[in-house]
Amino acid sequence: MKKTAQFAFYTGLLLLAINIFGMFRTMRNPAVYSEEKTIRNRLNDISIEYPGILDMLKRKDHESNVDFAVRINKVVNDGFIHYWRDQGIEKYHLRVPVWENWILYAASYISPGKYKKYEFSNYKKNLERGAGLCSTHSTIVKGVLLDNGIKAELMDVGGHHVVVRAELDSKDTYILDPDFGVVVPFDTAAISANPELVREPYGRLAELYYPDAKDPYTTDYLVKIFGDRKYIYTLGSGFEDFSYWAKWLIPLLLILPFGATFLRRK
Repeated sequence: MKKTAQFAFYTGLLLLAINIFGMFRTMRNPAVYSEEKTIRNRLNDISIEYPGILDMLKRKDHESNVDFAVRINKVVNDGFIHYWRDQGIEKYHLRVPVWENWILYAASYISPGKYKKYEFSNYKKNLERGAGLCSTHSTIVKGVLLDNGIKAELMDVGGHHVVVRAELDSKDTYILDPDFGVVVPFDTAAISANPELVREPYGRLAELYYPDAKDPYTTDYLVKIFGDRKYIYTLGSGFEDFSYWAKWLIPLLLILPFGATFLRRK
């Protein structure tokens, strides 16, 4: 029993040390700013650095809901790279690093299909990492809007693309696409009735890609999928939320038995 308590004590100390070490680390790898030269997908895909982007996401005085949402959509587009490749699992911390959350790190080996490349439900963690998919971009915009009292939800377009539906005031509901930096000033009902409404906003899509980019999204393709069925896109936050307080609680529980015995003897 004594050896078990000692093992638990030192394990708890190790985990606690890992947590403390992680408090002084960031998931944003500076190499992300030059990655586009390697993958040759989107031109000028990321130009705003972290943590400077945090100030740019703050609402300005007297900024209307529409002006704020449109600006935030562009800021996230400029401060985040579209990247989800296996080569970046460790390089860009697509697998949550052990010093960030050792529980999610362990989960990546227990359930790799879900956690090996992990998309946070906490938009601030996605923003810190700086790399992800259209759904990751959109999660950030949604989170910032919700924090500022604007109703927003994620929408899966035809099972191929994720955007933000934002109710900006009593008469204006926009579709925000931070992955491409596009704003569609119409609601889903109007777009479903006439998908051609998105053609003009997405009209310059080809200019966003390198000439030799592989399988880029085209304006015609976006018009097509906006005409397909749309779904509410959700990211489960239960286990993630649990892991962020449990990563501290579990080490303390491991330390407690042996630590209490040691103190009593003293």
